[in-house]
Amino acid sequence: MESESRNWTNSTNAPDQFSFILFRLTVPILFSVVTLSGLIGNGLVIYVIVSRERMQTVTNLLLLNLAVADLAFVLVVPPFTAYQLAAEWWPFGDVSCRLLHYLVNVTAYVTVYTLVAVAVMRYLTVVHAASTVRYRTPRVTVVVVAGIWIVLSLLNAPVIASYSVRPSLSTGLPDCDINDHEAGQRLFATFFAFGYALPLAIIGVFSVRVLVDIRRQRACASAGVRRTKSFRRKQAIGRLLVLVVALFAVLWLPVHVHLLVAFFGNISNDRWYMVRMKT
Repeated sequence: MESESRNWTNSTNAPDQFSFILFRLTVPILFSVVTLSGLIGNGLVIYVIVSRERMQTVTNLLLLNLAVADLAFVLVVPPFTAYQLAAEWWPFGDVSCRLLHYLVNVTAYVTVYTLVAVAVMRYLTVVHAASTVRYRTPRVTVVVVAGIWIVLSLLNAPVIASYSVRPSLSTGLPDCDINDHEAGQRLFATFFAFGYALPLAIIGVFSVRVLVDIRRQRACASAGVRRTKSFRRKQAIGRLLVLVVALFAVLWLPVHVHLLVAFFGNISNDRWYMVRMKT
């Protein structure tokens, strides 16, 4: 994708000053901010949950996994990507190139399917609280988290073979990028299907089931049954799940649209499109 950005800049004959400001100033600064804020925020979450035993609930352990995946991402991906965009070459070797993109995919999938696990756990808590209590324990949650990492690490193994270091078409310098267009189509079509559409559908289905159950309980309350603290907590969970679904759908959609357009269509020639996608 980085080489596509440089090819896009060359094809539109954008002024060197514009490329300098975007790739050598704006992107490194913003990526530095992302790395620093991600390091601080996720580090605090990890510290609080790990250091306090009473914080190690089922939900918090899933949030801990989200923080670990995000921390792994921000420590590696933004710095290397910013350097490659600014320097216009990859000096770190073929192995690091493959591992970088492998880590990008693994952490992205782990984040998404941890959100799926959160939705499923909330569903079990609200709709089947009594019958699933023995499954909603920290020990089971740790097993689920470990399973997510193992399965997704194995399933993303083909990504390692999809990237390599080759001479750039524009500069002739070593460049870390996907091997060919067909590999990109397979990779990002799969990412859209299993990293966006499928998990969004799963999260949506379980969220709807939670909302239906809450509405049923609200109807009982309107008929004279007293609203308990547990019911109010379930309402809060329902609102949270709606927010999660909305944020997941809205924030991930531009990424997938851009990747699909890049490999199945034509990227816009508007230089400000590149500014929005890189910043």
